[in-house]
Amino acid sequence: MVGVETSINAPAPAATSSDARRPLTRRDTRVDLWIAALTAVLGLATLWLSAVIVADADGAGSPSIVESVLWLVGLCAPLAFRRQRPVAVLVVVSGVFLAAQLRGYPDTLTPSIVEFVAIFTANAWAARRARALVVSVVVTAVMFVWLGVWLRSVYVSDAEAADPVTLATIAYTLVSNGIVLVTAIAFGRAARVSATRLHALERTGVELRAAHELVADRAINEERTRLARELHDVVAHHVAVIGIQAGAARRTLDRPEIARGALSAVEGTARTTIDELDRLLSVLRSRDGETGSAPSGLGALPELMADTRALGLEVRFSVHGDAHDVPESIGVTLYRITQEALTNTLKHGNASLAEVHLRYGDRTVEVEVVDDGRPGPTPYPGASPPQGTATSGAGLGQRGMRERVDLHGGELHLGPRPRGGYRVHAVLPVGACADARPRDHVATDPSERP
Repeated sequence: MVGVETSINAPAPAATSSDARRPLTRRDTRVDLWIAALTAVLGLATLWLSAVIVADADGAGSPSIVESVLWLVGLCAPLAFRRQRPVAVLVVVSGVFLAAQLRGYPDTLTPSIVEFVAIFTANAWAARRARALVVSVVVTAVMFVWLGVWLRSVYVSDAEAADPVTLATIAYTLVSNGIVLVTAIAFGRAARVSATRLHALERTGVELRAAHELVADRAINEERTRLARELHDVVAHHVAVIGIQAGAARRTLDRPEIARGALSAVEGTARTTIDELDRLLSVLRSRDGETGSAPSGLGALPELMADTRALGLEVRFSVHGDAHDVPESIGVTLYRITQEALTNTLKHGNASLAEVHLRYGDRTVEVEVVDDGRPGPTPYPGASPPQGTATSGAGLGQRGMRERVDLHGGELHLGPRPRGGYRVHAVLPVGACADARPRDHVATDPSERP
């Protein structure tokens, strides 16, 4: 279970950026203390059993019980610091292991376990993998030299040649111990790779969660911007109409029939505004993400022209090119731009004529709105003279047009005409061009309308 525990916990904090693992925690330190204590308890049991076996055979040359316990403590105590100083612990444990065996320490099981843990930890937790590997190889080589010397002293005498059984015993001992030492190195390096990958996955998970939150915030902001544009398009246009009709009704109170017609128009426009606001709110309440049918599009332009004519502004509408289907979002964008342009003409232009041109191209569709507006004392008939030099929220309509055009990667040109009046010209790509990235192709004149 040591290998499993090691692959989950973090390495020493000195790990390099290419082999980054989480810092050592207090829990890791407590686990190492418990491992050292449990290894010492196991060592006491195996030491007692080994001492009984050696004493029953020939106890000469074995250290005393007190000395044996001290050797055991010297072996197990460094394990409490195995993940803090893995390479140093490996060197200390290996030195104590060899010294104890040279002194005739009776037990070999617990020292072998401690040596395995030390080699494993050095390869799994050392800050520098290359140094840990070099030290492990050197320690393994020294262990093999000592083991060969010890086997020769036990099984081979100078008087007679070794028999096949003795040679097989020596070979078996060398191979089994070699497998243990090499396995400790391999398992340690594998555990290190596993822990590094686990930490990288955890860090990637944190980054993904942060990116998800960023994308969610960006989507919320974009949705707020879209709703702000929709609300402005709905409210600004219809409230402008209501203002014009209310002003006309005020000025024609002495002519009840005309005033009654203007007030009826106010009532109808107010209901239309409420219907469109209710549509927007229903979209917000929708749980399945469906937005319903589009509130407007190129097909609704004739109705927009008729509504604008009803307000007293002559509007000429023309279509150029072969009409074809366009994406719904582009149709809504062109409709909103036309609506905003006509609203600005009514509010600020003092115009008597507006022309709307819808042009279909092979890869683009464009709309152009021009008027013959001229400076005047009031923004539209029946309105009160403006107070101050600017209105609240000035420029929101044109900013909304820019945002809509940029969203589709189109172009927007707007500004005063040389011979008077104002011009709004929007070009949007369709088909293959609609996939182009949004560009900042908005050309405006310094004297734009609000």
